[in-house]
Formats: sequence, C-alpha cells, structure tokens
Amino acid sequence: MKRIDDKIKEIEKKDRTSRWLYYIIIVGIIGFLYFASTTRKKMDLKDAQIDELTIKNSETYKELDSTYSELEKTYEALKNSLEPEEYWDYIRKENTVEGYISFITNDWGIDKSKYMTQAYNRIMDDDSNSKADGYEGWIFVGSINNANEYTSGNSEGDKVIKIVYRNGKDDQIANSEPLVGDVVQLVSKRNRITYSRKDKVGKGSYKNEQGFRNKTKAIVVDRYQDPNNTNFYLKLKYY
Repeated sequence: MKRIDDKIKEIEKKDRTSRWLYYIIIVGIIGFLYFASTTRKKMDLKDAQIDELTIKNSETYKELDSTYSELEKTYEALKNSLEPEEYWDYIRKENTVEGYISFITNDWGIDKSKYMTQAYNRIMDDDSNSKADGYEGWIFVGSINNANEYTSGNSEGDKVIKIVYRNGKDDQIANSEPLVGDVVQLVSKRNRITYSRKDKVGKGSYKNEQGFRNKTKAIVVDRYQDPNNTNFYLKLKYY
C-alpha cells in the first residue's frame, strides 16, 4: 500500500508557489523584526530623552508599523490558502485506514475541524461497499483488575501500544486505558499478530493474515475485557 505521506504530495503541488512565497515572507518578517529591534535600540542610544510616544509618532516607526501589518495580513492569507476541502476530498476518495488516521492526527496547519467527525465515521464504517481499505483485528494490550484499574502491557511490564491521539495529542494519556476512537501506535520491537475474534486471541487458527506492523498506527474501534481473567483486548483498524 502506497504511503499516504507520498500521495499527499500530489495535492501540495498546487500550492507550491504560495508556500515558497510563505517561506520568503516568514524570513521577511524575521528580518523586519530584527531591523525594527535594531532601529529602536539605535534611536534609544542616539537620544536617551526620546520617549516611546515620540518614537511612535516618528515617520520611520509609522512606516515600519505599516509594513509589519501588511506582512501579518499576507502571512494569514497564505496560511489560510491551504484548502481543507481539497485535502478532505482526496482522503475521502482514497478511502484508506491509513489516510483517515493521517488526516485525524497530522498537524500541518490545515483547518480540518469541518471534516473530523466525517473522518471518524468513515474509518469506523463496516459497510462492505464503503469500508476503508485496511486491516482489522483483536490484540492484547494490558489488564484490568477487580478494582477496574488498567495496566498497560504484560505482567513483565512490556508495553504493547501507546496512545498518541485522543481529541488532540497529550503525553499524559500515552499509557492510560484506551478508549474507542483513540489512535494508538505499536511500541513493541516486533510486529504483532491480530485475531479475528475477541474471545480467540492467542488461538493460532484465528490469526489474521496481516498483523499490526511495528511503529505504525491504528484506531481503536472496540474493547473487550475477558470475563475469566484480567486480560484486556482492543479491536483495531490498521494498515
């Protein structure tokens, strides 16, 4: 399966010119701020009696302030020129688990708020005619004791997954109890086998052909605590 990071470059070609201009303007803003700061210091050194009001009323300050305002407006316009509709349309047509996870978790500065619910709904959809391209299966991730306390990983303390996204990134939830909708990442040093049934995890005849690959991400679509012990399992959609 072709990586979504490679595919998304096709969309970015359209905005390449604007992005270069964006970078140039950012450099310009930084240069302007340095110039303004240096100018202010020189003015202060030249005449210690000049107060802030006098500086603000000077033609040099007014010119610099006007330039800075224009640069700010241009920067905002360029930042907002990234088209979320085009991005979402591409992801929707691609219709892959990898694409939706990338859409949900990336931080590229694109305003995705309008489409986040749709992205979750699409990735959770199990309709055979519209189901996202990817894999799914059950996997052991930890345990829940009689006090309903969750422990990530096995009895030796080896972690299987970490949570990387839950309505925004938060390092404090990495090893907390996984919830439906969480995006998780495999942290074990080897690929993990997944199983087709929640009550058959560990049974060889229920292994899925494609396992969960090391360092890749998945989204939690269901949870299951074994009633006969403390084992806790997740159903994941992954790529």
